Amino acid sequence: MARHQRQAAPDTPRRLDASVRATRNAPWQARRALRRLALPGLLGDHAELLVSELVTNSVRHAGLRPDELIRITADWSGERLKVAVRGGRGVPPAAVAGSIRPAPGAESGWGLYLVDRLASRWGTAAGSHWFELRPEQPAQGR
Repeated sequence: MARHQRQAAPDTPRRLDASVRATRNAPWQARRALRRLALPGLLGDHAELLVSELVTNSVRHAGLRPDELIRITADWSGERLKVAVRGGRGVPPAAVAGSIRPAPGAESGWGLYLVDRLASRWGTAAGSHWFELRPEQPAQGR
């Protein structure tokens, strides 16, 4: 579904610090929280998709109980969006080894592949996964 071009109001926040419980609703809640930044067009769509993928990975793979929190932080400068997702007891995320492209026809495992394809930069640091997006800029080096 196409999104109408959004214009940020002068009082729209440029930073986000939100936490969601590690439940199956967490990706939806993370997308909803990110919408408070009123990001423009395709950048907003990509940001919501990628935050949803990283939060889903935290719910599925970080060994969190439903009462534990996943923290989402975002910084929007107007030229660069940086989002970090921290899900789990301060344990560093697993290193990404080998190919992150799932097998053809795979029904899951696409999260980091999408992050790699859409983000201008991404990585892991301090117990979180993060990505950067820039408006109307194709992904780097793909």
